[in-house]
Amino acid sequence: MGNIGSSQEDVYDLATQELATMEKVQLTDWRTIVALNAVSTLSQIGQFGIGMVVLPLWLALHGLNAAELGVFASAEWFGMLTGLAVGPRLNKKLGHRMVIAIGLLVTILGFAVIPNTNWPLWLPASILIGSGLGLRWIGLEPWLYRLLPSNARGRLVGFHETLIGIAPIVAPVLTQWAGVAGNAPFTLGIAFTGTALLPLSVARFTPDKSAESPAISTQGKPHSRNNILALGVFVAVIGGITDASFSGLFPIFGTGRSLSAEQMETLLSVFGLGGLLLQYLVGWLADHRGLAFATLVCAACTVFIAVIASLPLGFIGLATTIFALGGTITSYLTLAIIAAITAGDDELSVNVRRVSMAYTASSVFGPLIAGIAMKFLSSEALVWQVGVLSTVLCGYLLLKGRRNPIQ
Repeated sequence: MGNIGSSQEDVYDLATQELATMEKVQLTDWRTIVALNAVSTLSQIGQFGIGMVVLPLWLALHGLNAAELGVFASAEWFGMLTGLAVGPRLNKKLGHRMVIAIGLLVTILGFAVIPNTNWPLWLPASILIGSGLGLRWIGLEPWLYRLLPSNARGRLVGFHETLIGIAPIVAPVLTQWAGVAGNAPFTLGIAFTGTALLPLSVARFTPDKSAESPAISTQGKPHSRNNILALGVFVAVIGGITDASFSGLFPIFGTGRSLSAEQMETLLSVFGLGGLLLQYLVGWLADHRGLAFATLVCAACTVFIAVIASLPLGFIGLATTIFALGGTITSYLTLAIIAAITAGDDELSVNVRRVSMAYTASSVFGPLIAGIAMKFLSSEALVWQVGVLSTVLCGYLLLKGRRNPIQ
């Protein structure tokens, strides 16, 4: 009888768990998930694709040198860091929907200022563009991650990152079609950023808290989880420096290679295409061979590609190299986010925020360092920096693997 009672209790517990799971599935707000993905995609094209990929090319055509471009790009990332820093408090006071809307409007203001002023007044406008992006990021992503069903969170996060990867492809293509020399980039930036307000209004649920959601739990020891998160932060730092430098100062590199504005726009699209298409491969490698192995492969490939990129190449060869470099450089942020989710020792949005802050803070200094190096050494210093930092990451992983292996 005792065994029968125990079996009945087990069946009851199992049925209760299944019922709870069904209720969670039913409570998943897919309408809001789709709306937030639409907000992220549209605003990313305007805020990042136009604001951080195309705008440096417009500035270079209007006379800014490498050092000035580096200062401008750093100011954008500093603004983004500011938005990330104040965003959590604003989330609690105003709600995530309002924080996202403020972020979009602040960026629109920055776009409106630049074509109507001159240097150095472009610097405050660049801070507005970056801070708007930061506010939208910290307002949207924790909200979105909180709504995702736990049994599909990894896939949906990957899908969200893929949508974001569309921005550096679409923005240069549209700008090439509309013309980069006049005010068309700012019109496009304002249009895409403003249009993101429409799906935002469709979102039905605003979390009453700061969207803190438990991360995907791991079975490892706390020390192991700390190592994973530390790796994610370190990878985010490398990724922030290289991505911000490459996006912000590529026009100077292209000028050194005697490329036309149209060729540089094409290469920027190719760079974004590589980042879009190679992210799934990196995620698959991390799932099947471990985070550390995937990061090591990515860093080693980046070193090899940077060496090839420093050679005198034709346009086709350079485009192939830039495509591969776009995939590996963009993968640094993807790997950092995977680390933040995998660590699981703290709440999901807290870990993601740590990685985001590390990525953004390093992005402030990357263009400054690269801009000075390119001014006093050579325009080729852009790819040298990518290669050197990726070599440092390889060394970190190899030394860390010997002392304290990371899964």
